[in-house]
Amino acid sequence: MLTDLLNSIYGRIAQLGKAIQGLKTSLDGLNQNIDQKISNLDEKLKEFSEEIEVTKGKHIDVLKDIGETTKLELMKIQEGLGLDALATLVKNLEEFSKLSGEVLNQDTVNLLLSEAISSVKSMKQISQNKV
Repeated sequence: MLTDLLNSIYGRIAQLGKAIQGLKTSLDGLNQNIDQKISNLDEKLKEFSEEIEVTKGKHIDVLKDIGETTKLELMKIQEGLGLDALATLVKNLEEFSKLSGEVLNQDTVNLLLSEAISSVKSMKQISQNKV
């Protein structure tokens, strides 16, 4: 009976060993599967990063091209509408206004009037002397 009991225990230990071995095989397969999935994910992330770098550069170049083209077109429109000439005219008028303001200040006007009156008086005296 003791032999039967020991044989039974030994049989159960052997079954437990087989179950553990099966579990180990399953875990090894699972680990291998996980490693494969991680490797695949790593490769996909590298490809995605490379694609982002390529795409990013292209988008920036396209936006620069759009900006340059738009700038050139706006300059053509500005020239076509005569906005440059208008801006120059406004600038010239502002300068003229400034110069006029300087020339027509009170002291200058008084001096010009004084010279004009003096000239008129001189001409009047000359004309009276000749008559």
